[in-house]
Amino acid sequence: MKRIKEYAYGFNTDEELIIYSEIGEEKSVYQNYCEWRAYVCEKYGGGKYAEPTLKNFVHFLKREKNLIMSRKEMWSGCTMPLLTVFITIVYTFVFSVVNVINTYNNSINTLIDEEFLEYTGYNPKMIYQALEQNLHSGMCFYIWGAFLMGVVVLMFLFFASVRIRSNNLKNEFYSDYITIVQEIIEEQRSGKAEMA
Repeated sequence: MKRIKEYAYGFNTDEELIIYSEIGEEKSVYQNYCEWRAYVCEKYGGGKYAEPTLKNFVHFLKREKNLIMSRKEMWSGCTMPLLTVFITIVYTFVFSVVNVINTYNNSINTLIDEEFLEYTGYNPKMIYQALEQNLHSGMCFYIWGAFLMGVVVLMFLFFASVRIRSNNLKNEFYSDYITIVQEIIEEQRSGKAEMA
């Protein structure tokens, strides 16, 4: 037997957010904001909930909105510093490749005199091969490092932008919901005032 989960104030955040995010889409139940607003007014208006319950619901929505805002600020605040660190690492790898090439060129320039090397007992070809191997392995390491850090930067940017976009949507959702429920409360108050 499946238990039915009960939600505070008949408000399932996930379902309501999906409905809100699909407003205006082709397969959406609500083609525009006014239709969605009418749905919310029908759900919570018409005296279905007492004024104190609706006030509590507004405070519940405000609390949820504040939680989303803190997450949004956290993502927005940490994105630039982390991005700066990642880009600095990528530049370090790129400049390290340049440094490896410069080191190789300097080493070759100091070993130009093959006669002197042979006279001192060193094999110039073996030294050149060792330098080339060092150049090749150093360049491969730093190029792969720069590539991988570039991928990490792109993945971080994608993930952060998705999170920020999601938090922006939730913020707008809660703001709209709060506005509508507050309007319902005002309508109930004005209806009571007219009856009195």
